[in-house]
Amino acid sequence: MTPYRYILDTSSKKYRCPNCHKKTFVRFIDTETGEVMPDEFGRCDRESKCKYFNAPKSETKTDFNYEYIPPVKSSYHDYNLVIESGRGFKSNNFIKFLKTVFGADEVKEVIMRYLIGSTKYFEGGTVFWQIDDQQKVRHGKVMAYNASTGKRSKDANGKAHINSVRSLMKLQDFNLKQCLFGLHLVNETDCKKIALVEGEKTAIMMSIFKPEYLWMATGSKHGFKYEYLKPLKGFEIVAFPDKSEYSHWLAKAKEIKCYGLDVSVSEWMETTTYPDGTDLADVYLMERKKSSPETPQQFPKSEQDELIKKSDNRIYSTSEKILKKLTGINPNVLELVKQFELTDINGIALKL
Repeated sequence: MTPYRYILDTSSKKYRCPNCHKKTFVRFIDTETGEVMPDEFGRCDRESKCKYFNAPKSETKTDFNYEYIPPVKSSYHDYNLVIESGRGFKSNNFIKFLKTVFGADEVKEVIMRYLIGSTKYFEGGTVFWQIDDQQKVRHGKVMAYNASTGKRSKDANGKAHINSVRSLMKLQDFNLKQCLFGLHLVNETDCKKIALVEGEKTAIMMSIFKPEYLWMATGSKHGFKYEYLKPLKGFEIVAFPDKSEYSHWLAKAKEIKCYGLDVSVSEWMETTTYPDGTDLADVYLMERKKSSPETPQQFPKSEQDELIKKSDNRIYSTSEKILKKLTGINPNVLELVKQFELTDINGIALKL
């Protein structure tokens, strides 16, 4: 048993500081009762700006009333594991799927950018490495995909194939502290606008669809939190939650803003008719199929004539003709264009 009557809470839970009112306050715990001490007793993590510290007094146990237990340091994987996983792409099902959607050069570039790894643990398996802004390897998520559909592969019980490098290597004393997928890219770009999504697959695909953003992923719906976003201070962060997660991410964004981060949450997906769980990559894939090069040729001639009509003394471009047709099929497409300020191949903004 500890000789201290009171210790600072060693969990990750934080409270509002009574001095600076930021959610950076660690409360004291009474080791005799196990109860959290009142609001005024604790320590603010903002050591240089707030410095608030108030320890409870006690006549019991020893002369020492409190003990500061520093947080456990993160464990890291050897970077050579990332290098070794950078082989065997011919059998990687996720890469095979990407090649059905994008060009070979685009896929090659995104592999190098996000350091996508391959593994034989799952047939055609993929490793998504979490590498922080100090280029330290924190985590390796191992997943399996269907090469044709790009969906996660599942076992006979319907459970998705997912594991981690830490578990596969049986690293018992490995202290896992995750970070955003793609965080290492902050040191390799001048882009100050970060787009944040939930899935690694979505971030990778959207980085090709919309390269003007720096795309990162939380890895799970619960990964949208200050601890992960902390290194992004100074960047403009726009979060794009999967359909049905908007309210949760919006509430978290309000907390994160208290720490001085510039973060907003897009409501666009929530206003669409897409089913729950749909993400941005899903939308882009669906709309890309609808706007394939063959689509304009399939329009009846009368419809093509209608699309070419003048509006405000201008003629619709080919891209705008397709867009107008798609909008008639699915009104959500127009909102997508507005949200991302899409342009045609010549960089001209699309308008209707």
